[in-house]
Amino acid sequence: MVEGMRLSSKSSGSTRCGPNPYWMRYLVAACPLLVLSILVAAPAHPQQSLIVDRILIEGNAAIPEDRILDLIETRTDGILRSGRMNNAVWRTDLDAIGSFYMNSGFLEARIRYIRERIEADRIELRIVIDEGPRYTVRAVNLHGFGFLAEDEIRQSLLTREGQVFYRLFTATDKRYIQRLGDRRALLDMTVDYQVVQHPEDHTVTVNFLVVEGHPIRVGDIRVGGLRKTQRNVVIRELEIESGELYDNGKISLSQTRLFQTGLFRSVRLSPVESDTAANVRDLVVEVTELPGGEVSFGAGFASAEHFRGSFSVAYRNWLGQGITIGSNGQISSLLQQVDTGITQPWLFRTRTTGILRAFYRREDRTSHSEREVGMSVAVNRELSRTYQSQLIYTLKNIEVSSLSEELTELLRSGSEPDSLRTRREGSLTGVVTYDTRDDILNPTRGFYGQFQSSLASPLLGSSTQNRNSVLTIIAVARKYLSVPNAPDFSTSLTFSYVKALDDNRVPLDRKLFIGGDRSVRGFRINQIGQPDGGLIAISAQNEVRIPFPLFSLAVFADWGGVGKTVDTFSFDDLLLGYGGGIRVNSPIGLIRGDVGFHNQSKIDVPNSRKYDRTFFYFGLGQAF
Repeated sequence: MVEGMRLSSKSSGSTRCGPNPYWMRYLVAACPLLVLSILVAAPAHPQQSLIVDRILIEGNAAIPEDRILDLIETRTDGILRSGRMNNAVWRTDLDAIGSFYMNSGFLEARIRYIRERIEADRIELRIVIDEGPRYTVRAVNLHGFGFLAEDEIRQSLLTREGQVFYRLFTATDKRYIQRLGDRRALLDMTVDYQVVQHPEDHTVTVNFLVVEGHPIRVGDIRVGGLRKTQRNVVIRELEIESGELYDNGKISLSQTRLFQTGLFRSVRLSPVESDTAANVRDLVVEVTELPGGEVSFGAGFASAEHFRGSFSVAYRNWLGQGITIGSNGQISSLLQQVDTGITQPWLFRTRTTGILRAFYRREDRTSHSEREVGMSVAVNRELSRTYQSQLIYTLKNIEVSSLSEELTELLRSGSEPDSLRTRREGSLTGVVTYDTRDDILNPTRGFYGQFQSSLASPLLGSSTQNRNSVLTIIAVARKYLSVPNAPDFSTSLTFSYVKALDDNRVPLDRKLFIGGDRSVRGFRINQIGQPDGGLIAISAQNEVRIPFPLFSLAVFADWGGVGKTVDTFSFDDLLLGYGGGIRVNSPIGLIRGDVGFHNQSKIDVPNSRKYDRTFFYFGLGQAF
């Protein structure tokens, strides 16, 4: 810059000051930057979109106004919404209304709108609808059917002659025909439909056009991806065999069963072209195995149990046969339990599960402690996709100790001899379960029912000095309701009954107690029925769950009672617990936290504090 501004001497002897040509170039180059800086620094005044004050519907005779408003995203101004007009969203809204009318049989419907300014920044939107005539179905024609019976198809079609023409029904019928062809092994079948409009009488003719091909049979079954697992473990889970016609229903069920084994991360079943015949295709089962070993630990805290820990060690594919061996347990201030066993999922080469286990269990209750050491053999049989049955034989040594002073005083009459508190017991238990829940840990729809009957008797291995036979019956019914745009509701009812068959004496460890997060919340675990339990118990859990994207809020009211005898049990024995909680969706599953209360009752000490009647519960999955 110094060089650009220097004084120049000419030969004429005169001296003058003038700009250098290079300096002029710098000035010209800097001008655009100067202008841009001024524009950026200048205050901006963006145009604000208009506010929708009200939306009116005109010309709708067949479709209610509320139904039309449900189709659009544009909303009027309100407390929790701004109501700003978005032209792109508004165009989409008008297209949605037009599509709805077209799909509802109004093939000549026209949709337009009028926008009127009410104030400087507020407008009124009027949707003007020219519905036109509503078309009905004149005829439904089926073309190209040979293997599929036309009469069977017509009985299940939603599109029918004389009824209003709905495009959605026609599309659904197309998918139904395609699924029917898949079930009949017509893997190459293609389905299309054609709608012919008759404006003269406002009717349409629907033509379903089908190219069936030929039924395809299963050729060889190829299994790929196996490393540790034996091939027969995969084959036995398949619902379809070589030589059968392809059935997508059986293919889907086979895939589900392979996933349920817990051995595979991914499963894919697909037919491939075969070189043997045009109408035969091999079935390829491609799997990705999961690691066989599994080790897990868990910990938690609850007001009744305080610290709670658990562990599980298992190997799920011993000898490559899907056999599971392992051990699991849990420990808290109230319960210590360890199980070790082996599970064979295909006992006697049938879809029957056999379980052999040894166990140790100790439970500390308010009035006494129970300790059990023994073994059991169980056989599970799946009767259908919703029904399961189980038969369990158990032989164990039982010891009841650490009796409280109150319980000791009650037992001084000699009604329960020592032989019933320290004894060997053999029992046989039968269980039938009906389950249609959509999710085991977090159900929102479906029903769960279970009936369990158990008989302990000297004929089943009980000690000779214990000649008492005891029958125990437990029935559980749970219903889950999910209503769109409303909270979910769940309810559970449990009934338990114990009866001595010989000398009318029921051991203390067979008596009934209820209370806790899996029973009646708002009470300590097994608090209801203390100190000596009862022979009949009824409990119910009722919960309203309000779902949010990442969590749910729950409000519950549980009730239950224990009767010392069946004759003396009454509604006065029922106690109420209530409270609320939160459920959080996490990578390890649903995490539940509840807080429950109950009012002063006959089972509490006089003038007990509210805090003494408050309990916190934590766990994985829903309470029921």
